[in-house]
Amino acid sequence: MRPPTFLYEVMNEVVEIGRARGVNLPYGFADDRLEFCDSLPYDMRASMAHDLANGNRLEVAWLSGAVATYGRELGIATPCNRAVSDILALYEDGERHTR
Repeated sequence: MRPPTFLYEVMNEVVEIGRARGVNLPYGFADDRLEFCDSLPYDMRASMAHDLANGNRLEVAWLSGAVATYGRELGIATPCNRAVSDILALYEDGERHTR
């Protein structure tokens, strides 16, 4: 088992919601997926990161937003996915992030 990190907690919340909704995910699924992430090229970026950088609409409502909504409906805490959803909701309509 890995030490808790934000990404690990996000993934564990997804696994918990998936199981609660009937998806048969094996024990250690989040660990396995993080191992996969560790094997990806260092400079690889998620598609939503590309969308954010290019000012495109984000699919956050269907990803972390859905996990947070299911968590609320099922009475399962999803603080990490809620944080991702709340933060990225500011850009979900495709507004370009400026610094």
